[in-house]
Amino acid sequence: MLAAVAAIQAERPVGYPVGGIDISSHDHRQFGIHWPTEVAAGSAFVYIKATEGSTYVNPHFAADYTAARRAGRYVGAYVYARPDRGDPVGQAEHFLRHARFTRDARTLVPFVDLEWPYAGVRTDACYGLTPAQMRAWIHAFVDRIERGVGRKPMIYTNTNWWNPCTGNDASFGDHPLDIAGYTAKPPKLPAGWTTFALWQYRPGDPDERHSHDRDVVNGEPSALRALAWPPPPGA
Repeated sequence: MLAAVAAIQAERPVGYPVGGIDISSHDHRQFGIHWPTEVAAGSAFVYIKATEGSTYVNPHFAADYTAARRAGRYVGAYVYARPDRGDPVGQAEHFLRHARFTRDARTLVPFVDLEWPYAGVRTDACYGLTPAQMRAWIHAFVDRIERGVGRKPMIYTNTNWWNPCTGNDASFGDHPLDIAGYTAKPPKLPAGWTTFALWQYRPGDPDERHSHDRDVVNGEPSALRALAWPPPPGA
């Protein structure tokens, strides 16, 4: 475990002290999740894929959510968006039914994964939608999540997908951004954003047990706390 802890800490970008991971069922198929290693390495938060489309639920979501809670991490859920399947409101409502939002100062704002289709999804890079159709789809999707949880969801994306597929749409810049970029420094941001909340700075490596998708917070621990719901007044 010590070697894995050292590797995680060494890979974290300089100047970004608060790190975490995002995981899906893929992580279980590849190498499992070793919570003691994550805790020892200082991973402060975990985002877990909850749903995709209108029917899929990650079979590991409930167990991973509970394990992360028990490990004392901040925890959030994310949804993999499927614009090719239409029904943005239905997809958002499916996510809301399974994402376990709680106003407890430890549950993170959800994020919506908007990126290239993964292998096996038979569509083009933009899911068969024009930029105008994509903009309308995303607005309907994130607006329904906002109505459900009371906050604007975070958007996870990358500039090379977002700009061409939305036609450089700049109308989502008031949503927190989780930017994907596997470079030494944070990448160029998509249209509409001037800063980011999280940076996914390296891809998972299936040959290394510690190599889940990794993220850092853009700021100090207070920036992570700001992504969590405060308890209701008087709680």
